[in-house]
Amino acid sequence: MTFLSPTFRVSELRVFQQGHQAFSCKFHKGVNVLRGRNSSGKTTIMDLLAYSLGAENIPWKPEALLCTETLTEVYLNDVPVCFKRELVANENQKPIVFYMGGIELALKSSPSEWQKHPFKRSEKSLSFSQIIFNILGMPLAQGDGASILTMHQILRVLYADQPSLHSPIFRVDSFDRALTRETVGDYLCGIYDDDLYTSQIRLKQVDSDLTKSIGELKSIFKILGRSGQSESIHFIDERILELKTKKEELLAKLNEIKLGQGSESDGLQNDKEKTEALRKSLNKAKSLELKNRDEIDRLSFDIADSEMFIAELESRLRNLNESGKAREYFNGVQFQFCPSCLSELHSENNAGCHLCKSNLDDGDGASKLLRMKNEIAIQLKESKFLLEHKNKELQKLKKNSPALKKNYKKLSEEYSSVSNNWQTVYEIEFESVSRELGAIDAAIDQAYEHQKLNSVIEDLQRSRDGLQSEKERLESYIESLESKEEKLKSDVSDEIESTTIRLLKQDFHLQAEFIDPKQVKFSFEDNTVYVNGSKNFSESSAVILRHLFHLALLTTSLKKPYMRLPRFMMLDGIDDGGMEKGRSHNLQKIIVNETANYEHDFQLIFATSEINPDYEDTELTVGRYYNPSARSLDVRYVGITPNLLDGA
Repeated sequence: MTFLSPTFRVSELRVFQQGHQAFSCKFHKGVNVLRGRNSSGKTTIMDLLAYSLGAENIPWKPEALLCTETLTEVYLNDVPVCFKRELVANENQKPIVFYMGGIELALKSSPSEWQKHPFKRSEKSLSFSQIIFNILGMPLAQGDGASILTMHQILRVLYADQPSLHSPIFRVDSFDRALTRETVGDYLCGIYDDDLYTSQIRLKQVDSDLTKSIGELKSIFKILGRSGQSESIHFIDERILELKTKKEELLAKLNEIKLGQGSESDGLQNDKEKTEALRKSLNKAKSLELKNRDEIDRLSFDIADSEMFIAELESRLRNLNESGKAREYFNGVQFQFCPSCLSELHSENNAGCHLCKSNLDDGDGASKLLRMKNEIAIQLKESKFLLEHKNKELQKLKKNSPALKKNYKKLSEEYSSVSNNWQTVYEIEFESVSRELGAIDAAIDQAYEHQKLNSVIEDLQRSRDGLQSEKERLESYIESLESKEEKLKSDVSDEIESTTIRLLKQDFHLQAEFIDPKQVKFSFEDNTVYVNGSKNFSESSAVILRHLFHLALLTTSLKKPYMRLPRFMMLDGIDDGGMEKGRSHNLQKIIVNETANYEHDFQLIFATSEINPDYEDTELTVGRYYNPSARSLDVRYVGITPNLLDGA
């Protein structure tokens, strides 16, 4: 068999109570049957397995709460990875620690070779769900609000547990929303298009920004209209040039007055105190302007360096992806003749390389490649976070630059005038020119403020035009993606519904709607499956419908390669609802016969207290037979009182 991407498979589960190994079981491809009497711990094992993979909100049995850690070997797209997750009573959303390799190597590895990832993502850390999705090649889908879909949400479909008897599609969750269920369902069915969702989110933001931009422009023009400046605001550059020319004329006139005074009263002293204070202000303004300029140059250099570093990381990530593809392509190449001397190569029974005879560890190269890709992805996220921070700081410095330059230039002109020409001759004329010069300076300051306002108006107009254009483009693009999505949804729904009908016909003829079902409809959003328009059945029939619907999902995922359901399913409570033994045996037979026709790798794990005798001594079973005297978990009760256990 070959696998479709994504394919998820559990290879081994170990459960620890402190340093004591309380459980160990190996799993295989295909159907895996956990069996044992009621109350022997089958559901506890299924819960621990789901938890080890990222599930939350599990109703723990007391024995499970005595355990402290799970270690699980899984194959993600046929590459071994180990998950280690701590189990603490009354604590949720524990992280998962990853080892990129098989369980035997993991047990011998040092702590530095493991990587811890939290339940929730942050600006500087990837969540464990993101790591798993990245390795499986699954896009990071957005859920309700701005949260990314998690392994917990995915496992709500992949794990049909006992408490969810009347929840035919999703495992019961305390924080459940219809929009989240719809997104999860569409995502697993391959209907969810990340481009569509991203475009829809962007369209909402563009529409909001466009409304805000138009509103700001209206407010500005309304105020300008009331003040009579709506026309003059567009000619502010000419006004500034005119005022500067007038100022230069007044400064020249002031210099003439001062020079005339100097020729008649050489003995008068300059106002040293005022000149010194002005010089200090000028030096401070110059220092601030130079410091701002130096910071801009430094940040610009750092940003350029960071962009080159990010480009290098992205290049390395692309090269690693290409290396992985090349390794997969050339992995099976066999040489008949030596490429150096052209002598014939004699085949030997060697597990290593047939050419150089080197030992090859299964999956070792792929595991190292995944580890490198994961490390580069984390480094890339951190570098982009720092780059964004530097860009914001640079924009802030650039925004302050014009005001600093203006202040420095103004003080420089004043100092030049005062230090060279400050005299007390012709006071009347001097004061008159000074007052006029002050008025000109005030007018120039006001004109610069108007210039900033005009710049804001122009920016808003450009932004408005750009947003309007982007909105039209997004609306057209979303329409085309929605049309494509509807076709996929119809294709998947038809296949799931027809498969469910075919499977229901194989059930015992006890439920009238299942004998010859004409129509099956389902809704992820409503978490409901209808048969011939009805959704209310006896408890045993509800169990049959729930498991056969999940089986139909698995079957469809192996027929539709574009589906993202990772060809993995866990079914608990096969015998729930007071189901009679014969009907349970028949349900197991339907599952085994249906999966026997699959052409690609898959894994289905189910637990039963009434195993079909035909499967008891076959390769389908995993682990030993559990019973109340030899339960699944070998936990130790040393130091634990019965009262404490009852309250767990």
